Amino acid sequence: MATTKKKEPVKVKSTVIKPYAIRDSQPSMAKEQLLLYGNAPDVAWDDASRYKKNGAKEKVLGAVYTPPRVASALTRWAVRSASETVLDPSCGEGVFLAAARTRLADLGARKPDVTGVDIDGPTAEQTGAVHSDFFAWAKSASPFDVILGNPPFIRSHLFPEESRQLAFGGLARLGLKAQRLMSTWAPFLAICSGMLNKGGRLAMVIPEELLVVGYAEELRRFLLSKYHRVIVCFPASNIFPEVQQGVVLLMCEKEGRGRRGLFTMTYENLEDGNYTSVKPANPWNWNDKWSHLFMAPKERDLINDLVPQLGWKPFSHYGRVSVGVVTGDNDFFVLKGDATKRFDERHLRPIVTSARDLKGISFSADDFNQVIQSDRPAYLLNITEPTSNLSQREQEYLKHGVDSKVSMRYKCRGRKPWYGVPSVWESHAIMLRQIGDMPKIVHMEKSCVATDTVHRVTWNDPTKGKQLSVGFMNTWTQLASEVMGRSYGGGVLELMPGEANELPMPKPSNRLDRIFNEVDALVRNKQAEVAVEKVDSVVLPASLSKQDREAMRSALDSLIERRRKKAS
Repeated sequence: MATTKKKEPVKVKSTVIKPYAIRDSQPSMAKEQLLLYGNAPDVAWDDASRYKKNGAKEKVLGAVYTPPRVASALTRWAVRSASETVLDPSCGEGVFLAAARTRLADLGARKPDVTGVDIDGPTAEQTGAVHSDFFAWAKSASPFDVILGNPPFIRSHLFPEESRQLAFGGLARLGLKAQRLMSTWAPFLAICSGMLNKGGRLAMVIPEELLVVGYAEELRRFLLSKYHRVIVCFPASNIFPEVQQGVVLLMCEKEGRGRRGLFTMTYENLEDGNYTSVKPANPWNWNDKWSHLFMAPKERDLINDLVPQLGWKPFSHYGRVSVGVVTGDNDFFVLKGDATKRFDERHLRPIVTSARDLKGISFSADDFNQVIQSDRPAYLLNITEPTSNLSQREQEYLKHGVDSKVSMRYKCRGRKPWYGVPSVWESHAIMLRQIGDMPKIVHMEKSCVATDTVHRVTWNDPTKGKQLSVGFMNTWTQLASEVMGRSYGGGVLELMPGEANELPMPKPSNRLDRIFNEVDALVRNKQAEVAVEKVDSVVLPASLSKQDREAMRSALDSLIERRRKKAS
């Protein structure tokens, strides 16, 4: 129930934020950081494309403007009594403030108690909000009945240090671990959750990152422990057309009737006020992410029920996925064509630098020769000897690296010698890191190293390498890749080593050896779906019904299609 006792409006003086020291080597970042604190000239932009422009004030401030219809729908759900106090912690142009005042007035409030906070001085003045860094202001603010808003999405590398430390302090007071990779929305969401009254409710526009990023794992658990219900609603695709970052509408209530836990709701039902239409979506015990929410309710339940039936071991049972070589400057260290002729052969290592060079699920000497003939980067400069041991031409090339300041690059300047690329070793296989079509593992018949644009795979039993590589091309492992990885605005799926090492893998068998060449040919001919069907016929248990197989395939197709739509 809402708090009925009327409280005095929060009176907080504007907090003057001073710009902190910025290195001269980061002029573009300096401009963005100064803009965050209102200490740079106004930025001009046109309304049609203002968010997309690099350096636009909205992008610098992490601002994604909420359409009034969305603010109104969230506010109608969250505000339920005329006496409730409402906060928007990053109010911007005031769309949530206006929606809250309208809602409270409709409920009979004569003087709606609505507070806004914004770090941008002119914006705060325009909306009558408190001008302050929210993380500083929140330390002494009173609790609220309802918190609404659209917190800024500022990436960790642009999160101003003074504000970051205030945010981390707020997280620590809640018993949460701060991580430097956090974007600003995460501490906004957590700290606001700690500012609600006993029966309070929160409704916010939050990036899809909440569902999938590793640094939000603890935050996801925190939300489920803090609230009676956590409801995730996916807005219609045309509501935020100017924003490449996918968003969800998050609605949380501390008290309520019925079942606790995680739920989903359609946007149509939210707008229509059909609040009882929520569907339970319990987290999967085998996957800490909430990416299963991307699936339909029936698909979620089916896939979760199938996991124990399959009983497959994780990737880490058979081998290890690790990052590729980090050179510090691929343009300097990865060579092609005539550039290789100045070096002794012992200083050159064959290398794979891109998924585009991996046509099938095997990589042979013929494939490597095609890379060379296409004038693609093919050799890693691998020198660890003192320059005195090198030829004149090799010394001249390294001197060019010093003169052009390659030696001062972040990854190079701490190395001794600076040109000594570390962790140079050949892997048994390569796994795609960023995937446009389908994930795959490529068996390396040709011995090569690989850059960090792909992942290196080392098998515990290399004699099973081909079986494991072809076995990876099955519906269940592919589906798990979609829910355990992370998709970006361009429709690209990314799998990091920690995620890849947890993927379910079928047991290797001689039958997989027999279909390896056929599957390799299908993948090379861009018939990946046919290849998956072929592998399924070998690795999926006979006890799995045709209906369940089709449902798994349908779930995989829907996840791929959803990801690809982001590229539109």
